[in-house]
Amino acid sequence: MAGDFVTVLYTPGQLRSAVSIAPETYRHWKKALGPLRRARGHSPCFRSGDLVALTVIRLLTLDMGIRVGALTAIGEALFDLCNRSPWPVLERSKLIIDLPNAGLLLHGEFTEAPTDKPSITIPLAPLIAQLREQLLAASIEDEQPSLRFPPVEITPALASRGGRS
Repeated sequence: MAGDFVTVLYTPGQLRSAVSIAPETYRHWKKALGPLRRARGHSPCFRSGDLVALTVIRLLTLDMGIRVGALTAIGEALFDLCNRSPWPVLERSKLIIDLPNAGLLLHGEFTEAPTDKPSITIPLAPLIAQLREQLLAASIEDEQPSLRFPPVEITPALASRGGRS
């Protein structure tokens, strides 16, 4: 399934910006989560699924108050799970996290989650919508601004005088 979609790579800075985390938070999480340690400098090395996984980590830590150290056991599996499917599949799914047993399940959005043990259920659609919005906003800001003056053709005679009339 991984071959069915285009692989876009993001730099650590783009990853932090899309997920809305500070550089200090990223450095701290990098120590606890193995998949973040594969980054080398400013080179692009993160995939779209990595953005989804890190957004889940942000939700669990910053919004729900779970320490990142408690997520170390599910880190590899979470990043792997999020990279196995394209975003359209993920956004129609919910992630079931069983922290005590370090288990992860991906269920369809209308599938009932197992209720025989405590778990955390995260619908992925809102997280992916948030990522799309962040990435689109970043791409609009990166566009070249319009020129204040229209381009002017320089004739050979004008070019020989250094562009002055």
